[in-house]
Amino acid sequence: MNLAVANPASGSAGGRAAISRRRRAEIVRAAATVLGRQGSADTSMKEIAREAGVAPGLLHYYFESKDELLLAVAGELDRQMSEAWAAAVEGIEDPLERLVAALDTAAGLCARHPELWRALLDVSMLSLSHPALQARCQELRTRFVAGIEAEVRGALGRLPAYSLVAPGDLASAIGGAIEGAAVAALVGGRDTTSWMRALKVMVLSVVVTAYVTAGLEPPVARLAQLLRPR
Repeated sequence: MNLAVANPASGSAGGRAAISRRRRAEIVRAAATVLGRQGSADTSMKEIAREAGVAPGLLHYYFESKDELLLAVAGELDRQMSEAWAAAVEGIEDPLERLVAALDTAAGLCARHPELWRALLDVSMLSLSHPALQARCQELRTRFVAGIEAEVRGALGRLPAYSLVAPGDLASAIGGAIEGAAVAALVGGRDTTSWMRALKVMVLSVVVTAYVTAGLEPPVARLAQLLRPR
């Protein structure tokens, strides 16, 4: 992997700093790739260096230990998931459509990028005995659930569904279901597309319940349209 940058300012302090940041980011992405492919136990710093296309000594220049690199990988996974989520709902104003688009994106990540979830699962398990890594993973999951909660609140609006289930609790349940489906896909090699569609039906059923609780006619036709395969 050639990390050279054709930049007239590359000889300046600013140019060197830019190259350094880019190289560090390349190393972190390479580490996430290797972790997702073979797991932490079978991953060495030498293999990560090979994936990144840098010398092992340079890897240790940026990261003193494997633990420090794992912290950076957790941040990279957070970035990837956040960017995918933001891209899924960009330009969509309808709250129900936003919620469905976000769930579809989660399903797509489970199906198309199992290595992302394997790396996330591996880092999460390692965090149980690593306080700093655990705090980073907790931060990651909090952000993930907060994104879901924002879409849930938008979909429910001012409907009196909160007396049935708090938005944060519903978001946590959705997040747990997505993570569970991803793990099931990894362990059992299953296509979880149908499971994720079932989750979407369950979430939209809460919307129907919210309308009924408010004494309003639920937008059944609209919801059925959103459930059609895309």
